[in-house]
Amino acid sequence: MYPCKIPVAFAQAFGLMSQIIICFAAIDQLMSTLLHKSRQRFSIELMQHLITMANVISISILYGIPFRIHYDTLPLSGTNATTCVPNENNELFSEHIVYVGFLIINDFLPLTIMNLFGLLTFRNVRHMTEKNIPITHIH
Repeated sequence: MYPCKIPVAFAQAFGLMSQIIICFAAIDQLMSTLLHKSRQRFSIELMQHLITMANVISISILYGIPFRIHYDTLPLSGTNATTCVPNENNELFSEHIVYVGFLIINDFLPLTIMNLFGLLTFRNVRHMTEKNIPITHIH
């Protein structure tokens, strides 16, 4: 029963955990490139609170719990082995996985966060170099 469900739940939980950590890294990178020191200090404190409030591990584990509940172990015919498949009786879970889990949580949301904060960081770094390095014209 559990040897099948645990790897499925852990794969979902740790996959989500790695994406959340990458998103926090992108946000942290933006916060560290802010020009004003007071904003940097405020941003670092804000980031610490965000990480504490989000509690990445608990979010990921909570996301993996439905996979332990809604997956069933089925014996393979003609062998002594078993396979793990989603429960056919729960259409809501299947739709949640297809539309919310795969599309939004695993794809759209992390990519949007990483791209948005990456572009903002790029803009800040570009602005920093324009302020610090004077442009000289060669005649």
